[in-house]
Amino acid sequence: MSLQMMSVLFFVAYLIFVTFVAWWSGRKTSGEAADVDYYLGGHSTPIVVLAFSYVTSSVSATAFMGDPGIMSRIGWPYYWIVIAIIPSLILPAVLLMRRLRQQAGALGSLTIPEYLGQRFDSRALRLIIAGVISIFYIFPLVAQFKGGAILLESFTGISFDMGLLIITAIIIFYVIAGGLRSVAWTDFVQGFPMLIICMALLFVSMSAVGGFSGLEEKLAAIDPNMLLITEPSDKPDAQMTVSGIIGNFVFWCVIFVSQPYLCSKFLALPNVSRKTIGVFLITTLVLTVIYNSFYIVGLPGRVLFPDADPDHLTVTMAINLLPKGMAAMMMIGIFAAMMSTATSILLVIGQAIGHDFYSKTINPKATPEREVLVTRIAVTVVAIICMLFNYVNPPKLLSIFLYLGLSGIGSCIGVPLITGIISDKGTKQGAIASSITGPVAYMVFTYAIGINFWVSCLLAVLASALVMIVVSHFTAAPREVEAMPSVAQETE
Repeated sequence: MSLQMMSVLFFVAYLIFVTFVAWWSGRKTSGEAADVDYYLGGHSTPIVVLAFSYVTSSVSATAFMGDPGIMSRIGWPYYWIVIAIIPSLILPAVLLMRRLRQQAGALGSLTIPEYLGQRFDSRALRLIIAGVISIFYIFPLVAQFKGGAILLESFTGISFDMGLLIITAIIIFYVIAGGLRSVAWTDFVQGFPMLIICMALLFVSMSAVGGFSGLEEKLAAIDPNMLLITEPSDKPDAQMTVSGIIGNFVFWCVIFVSQPYLCSKFLALPNVSRKTIGVFLITTLVLTVIYNSFYIVGLPGRVLFPDADPDHLTVTMAINLLPKGMAAMMMIGIFAAMMSTATSILLVIGQAIGHDFYSKTINPKATPEREVLVTRIAVTVVAIICMLFNYVNPPKLLSIFLYLGLSGIGSCIGVPLITGIISDKGTKQGAIASSITGPVAYMVFTYAIGINFWVSCLLAVLASALVMIVVSHFTAAPREVEAMPSVAQETE
């Protein structure tokens, strides 16, 4: 059996599986608690399942396709991203997860925009955050759609255009059927083959170049700069310089904590007991370390396939290095990564439109079922927009679009969110000014001045924090969060 035929069969089996999970997990999204069930899985999703979803949602198609391709051109300096990602996923969970879950539960918040609006007693802040989510998250969604279409074309022979149509239909059904519960459970089941196949490709490719010693020798012959700790500052478009690395750490540490599609997993936790938090953190740490080791595959890929398109590198490696069955499973694994991130992001956009705009602003008397219906319509429309964007102007580098969306949202939400969770000193005026300053500063630094996006993110966050401090100093303090339960009240 050819690889193409095997990939088609695997893909069909995957579609059947997704359909079943979406149907099974979406059975409870009705009645008076329809919004809680759809957005937060009714606070009943198992902890390990949520932890898997938290990590796999951060590991997108760009991580498996775009980022190894970038590393194949830059070399070891790009591995600073991996070093930063591991603590940036763990630290927010350690420092902020419990308090965010407590406060959101006390306030009755179902979304991050709603939490910030209630925390700072500001309708305007809620609308600003919801608007930024609805606009900026389009960019990483476009990247995920493209990654999935490229994957289907490479393995199954399905054209790029037809692949986009298929992906759009799958994602729409997947999200509208089951909400967060569907997303989390599918992430969990898909996580295991993703881990196995990724490690298999890394092992096979490293063996093919003679291990780390052979890899270094061959990379030195291609470009000695690939073996450096940081990129030379005089290299065109160098991003992994000392300043870029500092910006990179800030980018991931602030950006990840402020991503609503990840924070929603915190809001969905059943409780904040030590056991719950511990299981979540251990699972997250193990998965993050394993997943991010996959970036290294770009280095032997550069040696073995020097002429490969960076966006297609991992696909090229899988086709040529792995047995047919494992290569087909690799395709499913990368596709699952795309699905995990895309569905999580799309659900958050739908929440912003259906809950924060429609139910809380346009029609406050809307029933939970009506609100969920509007959310599902929004999900459908946004998915179609992302599909059409790829037809008009598909991006050359997947990661560029990913970082544009994450940076814009992170620089907007990061400072108000962290301030709201850990301090009562910020004011609603400071939060509003900070949320506006962040993305505006990021756009100016990146596109008007031309600073690389790592440093631009650092400067944007610093500008946002400065504005929060200054404005809050000269305005009245916000109301305190009432009825906040203590950690001691939550027992195992």
